[in-house]
Amino acid sequence: MVCGKGGSGKTSLTVLMAKILSKEFNVYIVDSDESNILLPNLLGVRPPKTLVEYVGGKRDEEVFERAKPEIIQTLSRAKGGIRLDLLPEEYVATSSDGVKLVTIGKVREYGEDCACPFNILAKILLGNLLLKEDEVVLVDTDAGIEHVGRRLEEVSDGLIVIIDPTAESMELALMLKKVAQSLKKKFWVIANKVTEDIRELLMEKAAEINLEIDGVVRFDRELYFSCLKKEELRSNIAILDLKEILEKTILAELVGKLAGRKSFP
Repeated sequence: MVCGKGGSGKTSLTVLMAKILSKEFNVYIVDSDESNILLPNLLGVRPPKTLVEYVGGKRDEEVFERAKPEIIQTLSRAKGGIRLDLLPEEYVATSSDGVKLVTIGKVREYGEDCACPFNILAKILLGNLLLKEDEVVLVDTDAGIEHVGRRLEEVSDGLIVIIDPTAESMELALMLKKVAQSLKKKFWVIANKVTEDIRELLMEKAAEINLEIDGVVRFDRELYFSCLKKEELRSNIAILDLKEILEKTILAELVGKLAGRKSFP
């Protein structure tokens, strides 16, 4: 799960991490952020149909909870669990570099009620996933802590928390660290949008609250502009920093399949 406060850059870094990992794996992004609609633009694909449509549409939270067995049955097109590679093609968008996008659902209408059913569906999906050996799933979560209230962390392998150079984002990361520790989940912190003049102070403030930063992604002007233009992501700095972080720490340990591989192509 890729988590963080709004504006920290978790969606753009999720896309870049997926592009890096796609050199070695079949990578899926599960978009569980019910508000942000720009992930397809950043990935360079058309938005797929949402999974909530596939299971019959959005319903009241209590109805969704009661329908859990039927939802699992609908999504499970293979014995033993839900296989993302068996979903109908209109529910999966594939980028030019092979990254696949699955979207849970979006709140788009005034007065349509809360996003709780989407979070329930995300937990059902992630809790029943059946992955092949070469598949990796990155979950772009909603901003903040809604996923904590829904206990989505229970059905993940670990948390990658994206912080920006703000006290608010570090405090959120510290709270998520405690959640990960209580669940015995892997946990990493990546600092994003870091400029040279702020780096030392950021590391100092993180150390004061016992928050270890596992990697730093420098501010990337090219990435910033492609996000602003709603275009497929371009990056010449952030992607290099992320590649180094992935090789040294996060997914090399989490996935295990990277053991013995010196680097990504």
